Parts: sequence; C-alpha cells; structure tokens
Amino acid sequence: MDTTRRICYPVIAAIGVPVNLVAIVILSRGKCGLSKGITRYLVAMAVADLMVVVIEVAFYQIVETYRVYWLRPSLPFCLVHYVLCYVSLDCSVWLTVAFTFDRFVAICWSKIQNKYCTPRIAGRIIGTICVSFCLKNVPYYFLHKERASLFWNQCDQKSALHTDPQFEWFYWLDRLLNPLFPFFLILFLNILTVRLILASSRVRRGLRGQRKSENQQDPEMRSRRQSIILLFTLSASFLLCWATTTLVFIFLRSLYTDLETSIRLWMTQRAGTVIQLFSCCTNTFIYSVTQTKFREQLKIVALSPINLLVKMVRRCLAH
Repeated sequence: MDTTRRICYPVIAAIGVPVNLVAIVILSRGKCGLSKGITRYLVAMAVADLMVVVIEVAFYQIVETYRVYWLRPSLPFCLVHYVLCYVSLDCSVWLTVAFTFDRFVAICWSKIQNKYCTPRIAGRIIGTICVSFCLKNVPYYFLHKERASLFWNQCDQKSALHTDPQFEWFYWLDRLLNPLFPFFLILFLNILTVRLILASSRVRRGLRGQRKSENQQDPEMRSRRQSIILLFTLSASFLLCWATTTLVFIFLRSLYTDLETSIRLWMTQRAGTVIQLFSCCTNTFIYSVTQTKFREQLKIVALSPINLLVKMVRRCLAH
C-alpha cells in the first residue's frame, strides 16, 4: 500500500493540476455551447478539484507519504492547512451535488426551470456552499490545536484526531455531510432522473405516433441529450470513485468485525482514498469525451503555443 501511495499521489498531482487549469481556462471562455449556469457550476467544480489536488494531495498526502515535514514549518500553518483540506474536499463534493440537482430540475421540473436554472441562482448556490463549508470546518482548527498541545505543539496527522472519543460526534457529522449524504443523494437524483426520462420518452413517442422501427428523432429529446450525457457521466464518475470509501466506512461503523477483517477494511479504505482523490482528475477527460465544442476549444488551447511560436519565427525571418 505504501508503494502504491508513493506512485499514485504524485501521478494524481501531475495530472490533476494541468487538466483542471485547462478546464478552467476553456470553460471560462464560454465557447463550449453550454448555458451560463452550467458553465458556472463546471468552473467552480474545476477550481474545487484543483484546490483538492494542490492542498490535499500535494501538500498533505505526498508530505505524509514521503515524510517531507519541512513543507509544514509551523503549527499555525499546519492547522490552517488541515482546515483547507476539509474545505476543499467538502466544496468539491457538494458542488457536484449542486450541479446534479440543477440538471435534475432542468430535465424533470420544467415548471421551475426558468426560475432556478439561471446564472444568478448558480452563483448564489456556489457562494453559499463555499462560505458554509468554510464555517463548518473552522472547529477543526481548534480540535487539532487542542490535540497538538498534548503532543508538545507538534502537528499530528489528520487521521489521528478520529481516534479521540471527544471528537466522535463531530466526526459523525462530518462523515454524514461528506460523503454519506452526498453519495446517496446523487444516486437518488440520478435514479429519479432516469425514471422520469424513460416515462416522458414513452409518452412523447406515443403522442408522436412513433414506432420502435422508426428512426425519427424528437427535437426536444435531442436538445436534452447533451445535458443528460454530461450529468450521467459526471455522476457515474463521482459514484464510482467514492463508492469504496463510502461502503468501507459503513461496514466499519455498522458491522462487528474481527481484527483481521478490520485490518483488511482499513487497507481497502486507504486504497479507496487514492481512488477518491483520483476523481479530481477525471472531469476534464469527461468533458473531452462528451462535449464536441469542448474538444474543439481544447485543440485551440493546445495549438496556441505552437501557433505563437510559428508567428514569432515568421516575424524573425521577415526581419
């Protein structure tokens, strides 16, 4: 497991930083054929994922794995860093929930779509999520500070705090908010969305008098396809990457296990953490696969340094 962590975390950092920066640049240009509301959610998700890669992966997991503690020179810096780790993970997860609910409303609740699925509402929800989880994670600073005072003001690992009985109630609240409730909420919303899409498709085929053998396409359903594909691929990626961590947590907390089983589950949870953090690198690849205009913009961004170099060479040759 240590060998796997030593390999995987640098890979996640090396991939996650550039791909999220590219996603932020491309989506911010607003030329991907997506609505402004969707674009705001996707940009916010890319920023949150970038924060997770930098703060959680690079400056915590890699530091702990390779034991380069000189990167955390002082106790206050270490405590603030721990808080930022929790904030970035919470924001990344709940922005995915917010995006899923926004698409659920757009696809299934047409009556309130025009009022809810707007750039202004998206901005307010993103701001509320970020502020709320900054406030929610402030107690971590004082909890870690109290524990550090017991160990000669040394910055201890985040996981060490979870064994403290006084921390149990706050730990359960934190686990409910991330990942238990978001995981099952996203799963539930996607099940409802699939059910309503199938029902509405049958009704519309009946009204249009279509048969299974006919190849005629419904213009309205075709216009929804882009949002549906984007929603399902992002949700599926999140659920798959977080499934191991979520299920292992449930087994460890709800079932009686012997020592050998507990050790195996603990090792599985550590592997699940690697998979979970890898989810911060997948969204840009999903956009590239599912969004034609995003691929076009990606080609433009990728070729822009080459085009700039060619122009500079031509100018030099002209002179």
